[in-house]
Amino acid sequence: MATVIPNRGPSQPASPAQALTFFVLFVLIGVGLTVFGLYQVGHAVGLLGEPGKLTVASCAEVGRPKPEIWCTGTFRSDDGRTTDPAARITVNPSLASGETARLDRVHAGSYVRISPARTEGYAALTMFGMALFAFGGAGFASRKNSAARPGFRAGLVGRAGLRLGRVGVLLLLGAGLCVIIAFFNSTLVG
Repeated sequence: MATVIPNRGPSQPASPAQALTFFVLFVLIGVGLTVFGLYQVGHAVGLLGEPGKLTVASCAEVGRPKPEIWCTGTFRSDDGRTTDPAARITVNPSLASGETARLDRVHAGSYVRISPARTEGYAALTMFGMALFAFGGAGFASRKNSAARPGFRAGLVGRAGLRLGRVGVLLLLGAGLCVIIAFFNSTLVG
């Protein structure tokens, strides 16, 4: 016996206030992810902090139930101005004593690894944020005054919304490509 699904009728469009709230949220989340991603990309490539090398002295597992691997050693900046004999980073997998790792010194005692996988991962986050921003703008542009003037949607604002939507789709595809590259970078390179 087939299940009967009742017809509830046509769905109601969102009110202008709901639509505006939705699009503002998309734009704000998009801007937040974009700014955070760009900041992290800057450190992942060594542009925002002080790039240098860590010579590993030792590594140990710290914490329970899910331990992290902490490596300590001497950090020396590329320009030679900063040396920190007690630098410490979280790594996976563990590094051997005497190995070197490229780091970016964020501030005293805070370091992040410089790596292509981190760069690609945060580039994907940045593009995803930009796509959300574009989708928010596209939705807002395509709905602007369309209830009062249905023909307006096909005008200049409607075309701008369509273009922003296309840009958003391209940014999502770029973010997906960055995720794939980051995955292969982390598994093949390490």
